[in-house]
Amino acid sequence: MRQDIERLIEIAARTRKYASFFEWPEKEGKELGVVEELVSGLNAAGLGLRNLRIQRPDPPDCVCDDTNGNPVAIEVAEIVCEDAARLNAQGHNVYRAWRPGELATTIGTRLSEKDTKSFHGGPFAEIAVCLFTDEPALTVDFARRELSAVTFGPYAQVGAAYLLFSYDPGSKSYPLLQLRIAA
Repeated sequence: MRQDIERLIEIAARTRKYASFFEWPEKEGKELGVVEELVSGLNAAGLGLRNLRIQRPDPPDCVCDDTNGNPVAIEVAEIVCEDAARLNAQGHNVYRAWRPGELATTIGTRLSEKDTKSFHGGPFAEIAVCLFTDEPALTVDFARRELSAVTFGPYAQVGAAYLLFSYDPGSKSYPLLQLRIAA
């Protein structure tokens, strides 16, 4: 029992202080937790994904099966202000104020980076990217307004992309926005 408590204290001390909702001691745990919430949200909308598993070697970070049993690759990336995270770790109390256009630009950059990866374990019926955020100033409403008229791509590999937010007690859910990808 004492060792468990000491381990939790050690983990808490290493955890990032800024935008830390999805933080996890191990990278695989973080990725799997994020994708579990993505799949749960997509399945609530009727998608029917199943058999979620970590993919090794990565990329992709995770794989699941669609309703026909075909593998779907899911790559994960965080939308976070690295400068704000670093400054908070140094004891400063700051947050990122996102200006119009910055979120779309950041998402476009992340999607382009993911599209250039060599994916293992394929072929895949689809390659999806799950972007997630716990940025204090990035609300679902802000993102919806910012991204409503934006189409990303086209991409050679990425066929779907989503923006997942940390848990919202008001809706008792993890808000999820599907991003528009050019064909």
